[in-house]
Amino acid sequence: MGLGISKALLLPLALLAVTSTGHTKTVTRCTENVIAADAVAARGPDDGPETLTIILAGDTGFNRSGQIVEAEGFRKGELWSFQESSEDIAAEIDGDLAFANIETVVTDRNDIPPDDKEQGTSFNFRSHPNGLDSLIGRGFNLFSLANNHSMDFGAAGVEETLFHLAVARHEQPIAFAGVGANFEEATRPACLEVDGTRIGFAAAGIITGARPQHRAGENKPGQASYRLKEDFRATLDRLAGMEADYRILSVHYGKEGRVFADGRQIQDFRNEAALEEGIDLIVGHHPHVVQGVELAGDSLIFYGLGNFLHPGTTNMARFGVCRDYGLLAKVHLARGPTGRFEVMAIEAIPIRETHLKPKRFEPVSAAHNRIAALNYLGARLGNREESRGVQFTPQPDGSGLYCAPEADALSGKVGRLCEAWQPASRPSDRLLHQIAEACKEKPKEPPKPKVKPFNPFSWF
Repeated sequence: MGLGISKALLLPLALLAVTSTGHTKTVTRCTENVIAADAVAARGPDDGPETLTIILAGDTGFNRSGQIVEAEGFRKGELWSFQESSEDIAAEIDGDLAFANIETVVTDRNDIPPDDKEQGTSFNFRSHPNGLDSLIGRGFNLFSLANNHSMDFGAAGVEETLFHLAVARHEQPIAFAGVGANFEEATRPACLEVDGTRIGFAAAGIITGARPQHRAGENKPGQASYRLKEDFRATLDRLAGMEADYRILSVHYGKEGRVFADGRQIQDFRNEAALEEGIDLIVGHHPHVVQGVELAGDSLIFYGLGNFLHPGTTNMARFGVCRDYGLLAKVHLARGPTGRFEVMAIEAIPIRETHLKPKRFEPVSAAHNRIAALNYLGARLGNREESRGVQFTPQPDGSGLYCAPEADALSGKVGRLCEAWQPASRPSDRLLHQIAEACKEKPKEPPKPKVKPFNPFSWF
């Protein structure tokens, strides 16, 4: 099987006309995707925009497991249109860049057999490209494709996903990364420009069961395997060596339901990507629950965003205050004296009903309880020397807000956001106890007693 159609679409895209996203700044495809270890953009600190806002959303799909794709929408009890499913959260997608993890094969075909992943029973997600188009219409333009569902329909599914993402990129300035027709493409960073400022983007993720069939090869489609250290390093090194003013790394990894970052995340996200390579923004997802937020050196890390909009997932409401929400984040950046973009403010918006129609929490007190849970997780991050967990101050609209010390001096939106900001206060003992109990690891079932099988000859 070849990827001739996809490649034919991918090659000329850098020559397409500039398109506006409708925001105050213009987002375009990069004129060229320069990869060079020591490349430095030939721009001064006064070139390009002074501020950037990046929206971050977690696991996203547009269909249930095993369902056929329909152009009109997805079925969950009834037919839901793609536009309808995102209408309650649409107003929050107001950044210059907006990221989501696409945890599904994108195809308009129902004749491709699913990959059983050698697990007997498995979840296989496929979604109509109209779902992707609806997300782009809301303002999303950065997409990770590297996750344990990218190969749900085998190599043919990868071809479909690449084809439809390339078609979408032909019509709108978007960037995507994480799968490819071969290993080089799967680890290749993508790029967008915001008023001439280059944003580099790369994605890495786990493969179900680390199956070699799903790992991209020299002439084989697929994705790099995050669990293979050399694959992660290939993705990370290519992003770090890319000519860009700001670099974003997406990583799909973790234990489902676990709210505490593990040692692999700390090593890869904080120590290697942030502190060693200087990647500006590291975005984690996969556990389907929110994990803490950390500032490491000059970098910002979201260890886990939880779900955003995914009808293939369960209603998280039954899992308690530490696991029953997703996180929509707004990262506000401003150029520092050296021309580097620095984190000035972060808005954290807890969202519910991510299995059907994401929206803010009501009443505001419920949202504030989730901000307290997020702070509880953040307080357990950081090494006190080079990194620290982020603490968010509850706001009247239910969001949480973090501001850098100098943010209130800025003009515009960030200055207004931060002019009266105060650090977060300690929650009540009662709420802290409730959060601590909700954040505990799920208790394991006690082991069943071993019973020797009946042997009619054992008593002789």
